Amino acid sequence: MDLEPGRPVFLDELVQQPQLHTGKTVRVTGTLHAYSPVTDRAELVDGQYLLIVDTQLLGVQQYHVGQTYQLIGEIDSVADQAPESLFDDAKFSLEIVLRARVGKSVDGLDMAVYKKSVHAVRKFLDT
Repeated sequence: MDLEPGRPVFLDELVQQPQLHTGKTVRVTGTLHAYSPVTDRAELVDGQYLLIVDTQLLGVQQYHVGQTYQLIGEIDSVADQAPESLFDDAKFSLEIVLRARVGKSVDGLDMAVYKKSVHAVRKFLDT
């Protein structure tokens, strides 16, 4: 099985168009809002947008709520399993979950500069 590289995608893009990303490999960056080692589930946020993450493939790691993480994995459809969030005001999709296979802390990353650079690369590659 060949693993695809993760295309940088922002949480707002995933939440607003979940069907567009289902089945694809993505790289997402956000702040860890919640983590449960019992259920192997995490919640990644960026602004008001939230993504449910299945961390089962990452193995045992120490996560710190409030730190920024970058995760690579596949977006799966879970419309029939409707996960619930602990983040009341978040905008999130009940249709998808990220099945993370790689994760790292990128705490200290300037998200504004990161977003600008991803948009610049996208613009360059689209021309």
